[in-house]
Amino acid sequence: MALVPAVTAEKLVEKTGENILGTYEDSVEIKSIIEQISPTDPSILEKMSENKNILRTYGKIPEITTGTEVHQWFNKLDTIRVNLNENNEMKPYFYPAGPLVAYGTNADGYFWVIFDERYGPKNEDFDVIFDLINKQAVKLNIKNVPIVFSTGTPIIPVSAFINQVSTSSTNPYLTYYHPITGGIGVSVVQGSTAALGTIGFTANRNSDNTKGYVIAGHTAWFQTGLSSYQPLYASGNLGGTISKIGSNTDAAFIPYSNVAATMHIGGGSFVNVNGCYSGGISGMTLTKSGAASGSVTGQYLGVLTGQTIGGHYMDKIELMTTTCTTGDSGGPVYYTSSGRYKIVGIISASTTVNGNTPATVYIPCGEVMSKLGVTPLTA
Repeated sequence: MALVPAVTAEKLVEKTGENILGTYEDSVEIKSIIEQISPTDPSILEKMSENKNILRTYGKIPEITTGTEVHQWFNKLDTIRVNLNENNEMKPYFYPAGPLVAYGTNADGYFWVIFDERYGPKNEDFDVIFDLINKQAVKLNIKNVPIVFSTGTPIIPVSAFINQVSTSSTNPYLTYYHPITGGIGVSVVQGSTAALGTIGFTANRNSDNTKGYVIAGHTAWFQTGLSSYQPLYASGNLGGTISKIGSNTDAAFIPYSNVAATMHIGGGSFVNVNGCYSGGISGMTLTKSGAASGSVTGQYLGVLTGQTIGGHYMDKIELMTTTCTTGDSGGPVYYTSSGRYKIVGIISASTTVNGNTPATVYIPCGEVMSKLGVTPLTA
């Protein structure tokens, strides 16, 4: 899994009568998505034997036909990922000490383990990691837990530098906008170098109600105290100073008073931000908006733990189909329903899943909120 960075609070929060961050079951629109989740396909593991990037498979995907029960199965599988991370049980096996790159839950209904393609795994590597996963599965009364071992490589952070992308004045992402919104270009300066990314969303800092905006942590060089400019480094474009980098995630917060609860979705079009969700779920159609590749729609693919970006361990990332490129870093990933737009995460990286499916890696919104102590502004 070659990655190039360009991505859960479940408590119900209400504002003007609407859930701005709710459990999926508490939202009518999310209930509808859950009910329409496709049945599981137990034959998937057998089909994977033809993919050279699949090392081994174990167990069996249960045959589940109703969307609600499929969703419950995914949540149960993901509890394994959460417990393994909280207990630090997998950390001794990460590359280069071991073969592991990441682990998590795939939207096709299996537990997903990624080994570094540069490491020659031994039988005992598979055995020890299988045992750790299976012990957690047994605690959850999961029998014959389905596991797929595939190959990949660690995340390699490569922010876009100004000379790597087109800075044409006709690019609507690279136009000067005030108030500052989500989905527009931003650059962070370190010494004589400027990294270009995209703003994810505007937010309110929970501790003191200070307004500001969220970008990718690697676009901010994972450092506080650096100056942020919108869209490019220039006199008059100063847009605040990096005040916080999220721990074990790829997100940063910049306090700035002149912001709006809107988002650029490409072509110079702006929409109101109507709320957010903690992250994606199977069957959810997502759209990402970035300064380099624009607005592109895809499907939710799954959740992983363990990648390292610039030496920073990621507690949780999610993936969606479609690619992104340098300069998209930090841009919003959102869900649209009945003309209303809700933030689901911010772009972090690009990757290829199981050797052949292009994907965008994003940091889910619940993770950003939790690690930065912020709440997205809503219109």
